[in-house]
Order: sequence, then structure tokens, then C-alpha cells
Amino acid sequence: MTPKKTNLMKTLKILTFCLAMAGFTLNSSAQLNEIDFLKGGLADAQVLFQEYLTPYANAFGANLNAGWYNTGKPHSTLGFDFTITFNAAWAPPFAKSFDLSTLGLSGTVTGDPVTPTIAGKRSTDTRLLYTVENPVSPGTDITLADYNMPGGTGINVIPLPMAQLGIGLPLGTDVSVRYLPSLDFGKYGSIGLWGVGLKHSILQHIPVLKRVPVIDASLQGGFTRLNTFANINYGPDDLLGTNLTTNTDPKKWDNQKITLGVDAWTVNLVISQTLPVVTFYQAIGYSNTKTNVALTGNFPYNSVQPDGSLVVTDDDFYTDPFDVEIQNSKDLRLNAGMRIKLGVLTIHADYTKANYSVVTAGIGISFR
Repeated sequence: MTPKKTNLMKTLKILTFCLAMAGFTLNSSAQLNEIDFLKGGLADAQVLFQEYLTPYANAFGANLNAGWYNTGKPHSTLGFDFTITFNAAWAPPFAKSFDLSTLGLSGTVTGDPVTPTIAGKRSTDTRLLYTVENPVSPGTDITLADYNMPGGTGINVIPLPMAQLGIGLPLGTDVSVRYLPSLDFGKYGSIGLWGVGLKHSILQHIPVLKRVPVIDASLQGGFTRLNTFANINYGPDDLLGTNLTTNTDPKKWDNQKITLGVDAWTVNLVISQTLPVVTFYQAIGYSNTKTNVALTGNFPYNSVQPDGSLVVTDDDFYTDPFDVEIQNSKDLRLNAGMRIKLGVLTIHADYTKANYSVVTAGIGISFR
């Protein structure tokens, strides 16, 4: 492979990654070195990570529950379609900020307690201060951490592409599988997903309606799993200490990651009206997502010595500090769209109204 072709492939991979992650991984090098959250201890860090990342987690989940169908009519037996879809979900206004004063943190908040999430504005004047009593001078405090809360990315729209294959089975049933291969982007991170879905015609069980040529209706359900991680870099030099010393091996802080695992499932009633070239489709359904966020690797912390100094030693670090579940997004979803079929080529677009709404567009080939 020529260097020019190699560079082109790398460029395309990075472009796909940017579209898919919309700031989560590539921006995480800047935003999540805001891993300052760990400076105040694990208990507060878990809460802060959950609140800060929730909008992106829920937007990913909304994307994963979109794009499953573009008609209410199943394939005939062994009919199939192959479709590439591009979903874009966005965080609602209420998800762009959170209130530190309601979280029961052990640190002291200064400035406006309402601070941006990762989907919010880029800047904030909110600070968190953590202190402990000075062992040398009782009644005075030593500052363990004093940092600005991170701003957001300024990006509240999360796009996600994927490929999907649907195959017709007997008894008016389709099975669908979707996939995005695990894309590794070196120092930035990785993303991949898979999913499986079923669609079953219900009109075939209603004698009065099954002979109507234009209308189709099906029950559809699907499950998708997304895994992604961002590489981060957090060492002793990121800690606060006027007398900070370190005796640790720098390699100890290699392979630090923040990972996101999103499970999404949805059930829908899909109705469509098929004309010679155009199909209109509508759906009402329910969606649910579950997200786990984890820190893996070794992460240093400073300890107060008897002389009042702050020190990081070979024993002062967390290993795989936490793996916590982010609040689920449970939504009633309303969907409407249109598909154009030109021979075997299909082009479709639709809109899903929910707490985290989604616009979907796709192109594919279909053999009914």
C-alpha cells in the first residue's frame, strides 16, 4: 500500500471517529484531564463523573435505539436489505448543566454552583476546594485540592454511524444485525458496537386488515451494545502540593483510560403506508438505556505527612478506581419518516421525538 493511500485511510478513519464520537474521545484529552475530579477523593469523583458525562451517555443510547426500521413491512423469506445509517441525537437544555449544591459533596463550592456538563458551555467560574487539618498546626488547614470545574465541549449533538443487515424469515418476521467494527485511534481511544433486532408483522393476524395493500404494521424490538474508551494522562505533576515530592516510576501511570459501555433496547409499533416509490412510516415505542463509566489504570493521590507536606509515593495510587452506572434514560419515543425506493436502492430519513431526540438518515439496498 502506497504512503498516499495509507494517509488517506488514516484520514478517513479519523473523520469517521470524529463524527462518531462528536467530542467525547478526541475532546477528552482536554476535557477529561479535568480528571481533577479525583483530587477530592473517590466518593466525590464518582458522583462528578456521573453528572458530567450523563448527557453524552444518554445521547449515545438514543442513537443506538434509532435507525432500526424504515418500513412496517417485513421481508419475504430470505429477502434482505443492507443499510448504512447516520443517527444524530442531541442533549436537551436541562442536560447542559448540573447543580453541585445538590450532590452532597465533601468539598466546598465557590462561585456559581450550577456548572456545565460535557454537553454544556465551554467555560465556568465554579471551583471546588478540599482541605484537611494541618497535623503540625492544629486549627489550620492544608489544601489537598483546589480546582476549576471543567467547562463543557460546547457540543450537544452526538452523531453515530452504523451498518445494518436485515434478513426475512418465515411467518412474517425479520431479523436484523448491526455493527460498527472496533475502530482504534491510537492515543485518542476506540469505539465499536453491535446489535440485534426482530420485526414481526401483526397485520397477518388481523383478517380484516391483512388484505389491505398499502398499510403494514409490525412490532419491532432491538438491543445494541456500544463500547468506547478515551485515553487519559494523569500523573503526580497534576496534584497540588507546595512540598510535593514523588518517588514513583512514571510508567506506573501508563494505560489510563475512561471507558463507556452503553446498553440500549427499544420496543416499537411501526406502521407504514407503501406507495409505488415512497413509503411513509410512523412508530410509537419505548426505549431504555444503561451506561457504565469506569476508570481503569493507576491514578496517584497525595498523602499528608506528619510534617504537613504532601507526598506521592509508590503506595499512593488508586487502581481501577471505579465502575459506576449512569442514570438510565427511559423514554416514550414518537417517530415519523419517509423512504424512497428506486429499484433496489433505498434512501430514508426520519425524526424521533423523545427526551433525547434523534434525526436519522440512511441509504441502502433492499431485495424484498
